[in-house]
Amino acid sequence: MDRLPTRSRLVDWGMNIPSSFCLCSLLDESRDHLFLQCEVSEAIWASVLFCLGYSHWGFHTWTAFSEWMSLQDTVVSLTLKRMVAHVTISTIWMERNKRLHDGVSQSPEVIFKRIDRIIRDAILGRRKTDLFQPLMQEWFRFE
Repeated sequence: MDRLPTRSRLVDWGMNIPSSFCLCSLLDESRDHLFLQCEVSEAIWASVLFCLGYSHWGFHTWTAFSEWMSLQDTVVSLTLKRMVAHVTISTIWMERNKRLHDGVSQSPEVIFKRIDRIIRDAILGRRKTDLFQPLMQEWFRFE
């Protein structure tokens, strides 16, 4: 619903802060740029989508991303797709906050390793359910 307090929204609310994005400093920090269009976010998504088995991705807007999230396809299960998307979005937001508030930054490769670990842990937490085996196989399929 575009309610995250991104810098461009804070500027619109009258705060006297720079609106440039702290991951790449190229454009204003909007939701679409933060999660989908920034070079750091794009590198993270490229790694994530490769692990899911996608050769390319066509979402650079939140609307396109939402449509991709709800699309049932033959590449990966909807459960894993949504889990990975959730973890990726929240990890990018955490990286943004670390850079903004702590001045600490990590490379897209390190961020992807964190995403991979969270996904593995989430799947392992379901090892006593029927979802475990297929989800783990899907996640490891292109490793």
